[in-house]
Amino acid sequence: MRPNTPLHLPLYAGSKYMIPEAPKRDVSDRTKGAETARGPDQSPGEKSALLVPINRVPFDIFQVIITMCQDETIGTFRFTISHVCHLWREYALVMPLLWNSLHINKRVPGWEMLEALLKRSGQAPLDIYIGQPPFVKSALPHLRKIMRMVLPHSGRWRTLHLNDVPYKVRRILLDQIRAKPAPHLEDIKISQSPLYDRPSRLKLENSSPNWRAENVFVGFPSLHSVEWTISTSNLSALPSFKNLKNITLGEDTLNDIPPRPFIQLIHRILSDSPSLETLRICNNTITGWGDLEVANLQLPTLTHHSLQALFIKSTPAVRSAAIRSLILPKLRTLSSIYWADLVDVSCCNIIAQDNSLPELRVITICGDIDIGWLAPPPSLHAHMSFLGPAIQNLVNLRVLTLRAINFDGGRWLPNLGKCCPDLRWLIFIFCTGYTIPPIRLMVETRMLRDGVSPLEILCIQPLYDAPPECWVNEEDAAWFSKFLKFKDQDDCWQTEPEVSHF
Repeated sequence: MRPNTPLHLPLYAGSKYMIPEAPKRDVSDRTKGAETARGPDQSPGEKSALLVPINRVPFDIFQVIITMCQDETIGTFRFTISHVCHLWREYALVMPLLWNSLHINKRVPGWEMLEALLKRSGQAPLDIYIGQPPFVKSALPHLRKIMRMVLPHSGRWRTLHLNDVPYKVRRILLDQIRAKPAPHLEDIKISQSPLYDRPSRLKLENSSPNWRAENVFVGFPSLHSVEWTISTSNLSALPSFKNLKNITLGEDTLNDIPPRPFIQLIHRILSDSPSLETLRICNNTITGWGDLEVANLQLPTLTHHSLQALFIKSTPAVRSAAIRSLILPKLRTLSSIYWADLVDVSCCNIIAQDNSLPELRVITICGDIDIGWLAPPPSLHAHMSFLGPAIQNLVNLRVLTLRAINFDGGRWLPNLGKCCPDLRWLIFIFCTGYTIPPIRLMVETRMLRDGVSPLEILCIQPLYDAPPECWVNEEDAAWFSKFLKFKDQDDCWQTEPEVSHF
């Protein structure tokens, strides 16, 4: 950038909204006046404030500094900087992006303050949050005021978050919102805790008689991210998720959905949003529930070419069945925490034969599902012959966790010395049927082989009653520690929070 080029910060790519030009009174003129002032009209404090280095920078640089200091949470930062001094207040009041967040979450909202925020925000995009407290006692009057205030500005909406808004209020709001053009609305988040979904005396005369949940997100051309967290065991109560890039069905959304409809829902979402990049979906069930149905479940394979992150919270058997039914050539992440989204060895079949996950960075492969510290040794899995070929196809893998797998005397231990060139972490949890020398040889081979990255972290956590050959003695631990960060059974689980950066 050339030294004298004015710096502007576009709000987002392709937006017509820009941070404004400097106020008419330039800061250089004011500081020059402070240096030459001699009369009694200007106090020493005012002159010293104008001469502070931060007050001598050009207005556009000042904007950059303030924008970098402001976080995404709703707080007092914007009010604080506007009360530092007269110059800062003058600057703050002409920076619309400081005032474009409306947080309506008090039993008696500050209507005058909200109107002032709307005025100060100018033509900047609006981020709107509406919580439950305004509707505790005066639901209808507050609802009318909120709609009269925000609906005329629907052309500026960027994000909308409805949190614990009662059902009938939420239904009226969504119906009114759909009736207004919102061409720049990008992100909608609707969450409802059962604790706050209390009965309301409101009638629904203002809501369309043809209101249907599936049409909630229809009519927003720029919408690309949706988070929906409203508890249900009825899939027909879900809206349609079409042409989106990010979809989240939160923790309490789906309850006890049988395996087949649940996996079919995943397929339908992927089919309706061909450009989808992230899908998070949760189905709250009891561990083991539906596993017998999954064993005989036959579903057609679906290919999706854009998905990069997939988080499925369900039983391991159901999650594995979903993975077996998908071919995801761009998928990089199955979970942000390695043990939370493990898949069983049965998934290795499609990974080996169809190369269904070539871009995957992190994976946890499990043999016996219900394994733990005090559980019996894992049994031999019927699909173990696909484990090695599957791992060889994961050419972009960074973190590999093998959990509760019986390697049958090393027969099924993958040869990681010549595959997975970008592998950084290798983790063994509750495995058996292996010995330490082959693992040591693999670590040494990766250090010597060209084009293959050496391991950075090795973690080995045997079962409590594992045979001696599965445990790392002091000599081996010292050798591993020379070349990488070695974790033994005492601190192996501390690896968990570190994996998210992959």
